[in-house]
Amino acid sequence: MIRILIVDDKTEKQGEIAKVIQSVAEGREDVEIKTASYVIDAKNILVKTNIDIMILDICLPFRPGDELQRDGGIKLLKDIKGSDRYTYPRYVIALSEHEELAQKFRLEEGIIHTSIFYNPASNEWQIRLSESVKAAVSIMANNIVRRSYDYDIAVICALPEEAEVVRQGLSDVRELSLPDDDYIYFNGHYERDGKKVRVILTQSAHMGMVQAATLATKLIYNFAPRYLVMTGIAAGIKEKVNLGDAVVAEYVWDYGAGKETLDGDAAVHKNTIQQVTLETQIATMVTRLAADAAGLAEIKRQFQGNKPDYELRLHMGPVATGAAVIANPEKVKEIQDHQIRDVIAIEMEIFGVYYAARWAICPKPKYLAVKSISDFADQEKDDDYHKYASFTSAKIFEKLAKEYFSYED
Repeated sequence: MIRILIVDDKTEKQGEIAKVIQSVAEGREDVEIKTASYVIDAKNILVKTNIDIMILDICLPFRPGDELQRDGGIKLLKDIKGSDRYTYPRYVIALSEHEELAQKFRLEEGIIHTSIFYNPASNEWQIRLSESVKAAVSIMANNIVRRSYDYDIAVICALPEEAEVVRQGLSDVRELSLPDDDYIYFNGHYERDGKKVRVILTQSAHMGMVQAATLATKLIYNFAPRYLVMTGIAAGIKEKVNLGDAVVAEYVWDYGAGKETLDGDAAVHKNTIQQVTLETQIATMVTRLAADAAGLAEIKRQFQGNKPDYELRLHMGPVATGAAVIANPEKVKEIQDHQIRDVIAIEMEIFGVYYAARWAICPKPKYLAVKSISDFADQEKDDDYHKYASFTSAKIFEKLAKEYFSYED
């Protein structure tokens, strides 16, 4: 995402500048425009957001009600340049209707910045601004340095039916392909409080930790999401969860890691438990949703198909990840007896997703996996509630995204 900040105290001039930028960025979805009318507004944006291009009026008031300061824009640059709280914009374009101030800026800052004289009686400033923005955008598009979140959420769906449920909840869904990448992605958005929550979605081509970790890493690198979420199905532990219930991995580990050895003639697996844990903020959101019986009941009501008689519940607890599909109660008992007895579900991908996010490049995403129970890892595996589990997993994620996630830094 290329972020452009217009800092000018005149609303009409802001609109004229925005039109020039929009003409340059026509057809691009990776350009975002923000505006500020005062120095204090610009600082509030710069402390929260990494700005790539700042178009700056030199003569600015500090805050509403203040008089114009002839060098307010220059003071703003010096303040953010001298503070660790702000990331300095990659390009600054001064646009002033006071020719002498534009000249002063050119002399003092022109080595690294551009200065343009704004004359509303001529379109010369529009031509120069267009050329400057076009050059900057072209350079950044060919040499992207990601320093802040680009998307709000990236979603990995394990199955086509889950991906379809997620897609149906999004607006303006479009297919997105990247050069030299065989995966197909879809971007869309949710509406929340009058703002767009930008979502990138893809489906894993294969099951497994390695495959999930690889896909999670690609999503983080290419799209810099604030949240990384996986939906899917899992095997539950009887007496702890019901078929169709959703589980969130509070912490997860690879139950197959460790050492295979002998105890006399008996083969023994000594596990090395390396846990990756959910962040407290995410765990609190999940706890709140788990207590929303009416909200969960509404998700169950929405499903048109075979579903159980009992209530839909959301559980949070330890989840074990491994390389194989388990249909063996003895293996489940072994994990409970020799690893973590409180395990509530077993599946094949979450450890890879959590690990990739935990050790990702910055900015790191917050991570979460929501999977619903389709069997109990025994010989009685069937598809009675497979579609229901896929639906509840995707819909619980959607409820979290629309009502619980925070999109502020």
